[in-house]
Amino acid sequence: MRNQVCTLFLISLLCIFYSCKNTVNEQSALISKVSPIQHTQALLMTQDLPYKAMDKNEILGPYVKHQKIEIPVNLSPQNKWFMFEGPVLENELIAYRYYADSRHRFDIYGKKVYDLVMDTVSWDYHNIMNWGTDILKVGNSLGLGSPAIWYKDSIYTLSDCDRKVIEIIESNKAKSTIRTTFTNLTIEGRSFDLIQDWSLSSGSPWSEIHLRVVNGELPKGFKFATGIVKHLSEIIEGQTSENFYAYNWGVQSFHNEKMGMGITASLDYEPQAVDDSLSHVYVFSNARKEVTYKFASVWEQDKNAIKEADHFKSFIETSLQ
Repeated sequence: MRNQVCTLFLISLLCIFYSCKNTVNEQSALISKVSPIQHTQALLMTQDLPYKAMDKNEILGPYVKHQKIEIPVNLSPQNKWFMFEGPVLENELIAYRYYADSRHRFDIYGKKVYDLVMDTVSWDYHNIMNWGTDILKVGNSLGLGSPAIWYKDSIYTLSDCDRKVIEIIESNKAKSTIRTTFTNLTIEGRSFDLIQDWSLSSGSPWSEIHLRVVNGELPKGFKFATGIVKHLSEIIEGQTSENFYAYNWGVQSFHNEKMGMGITASLDYEPQAVDDSLSHVYVFSNARKEVTYKFASVWEQDKNAIKEADHFKSFIETSLQ
């Protein structure tokens, strides 16, 4: 009888042990699905040959990664010499790019996977693929968060310069940063040198832009500005004790799906909305030498799992607490 009791006791212990082990394994599997590895990467990729305008639509050789590159002064829009037409920052949730040619506007790639994939993506990124897609139609607008100058009631992007150098100054698991140096950036006949530091950290779709004039300040009457493409006529504005923000949500992606876009900056810069036909534009009235602002986007198919306007509103407001 005693042996039977001992046997039953041991069987009970074994059942408890394997039950707990299975529970832990199930929990671990669940965590792996909802808690991706946090990582980032910065990409500068061109064909491994000099740029020739006559060959701008041709792929004549392999793409190679660069740490630093000087942009050809005659680099054409919509060229295939520069992969993605410009530099890319990516983390596990999103990827952004800007056009390296004279347009200098920011675009968005929505991602359906946590993996870093942009260095493996082909030119077929306008279609929705298993990894994601280009989700924003930029045109002549400010896209999302493109840096600009406001002068005499007009908006100017960072287009006309004597020299433009792009370099990766950090690229690691936690954060990647790309620096762009403009020499003799000219607007309405007035020139200045400017540095743009653009960063993306892991764990969030928020990206940061820091603009600073080299050895001086903006020419008189010039003001830093940024904005959001006006695919939707309405935009929501608000502020915390320290920051201004503006965002919208709705059917506005390249494939007519729901997405949200937002920008934020310190109230110290005195951001003010101004009228523009293509973009929701915000001018920083108190930023003569430098300005820092952030932008973010989510897409209804991405891993941020934001599907409705209330969820995006909560994301924006929670991010700024």
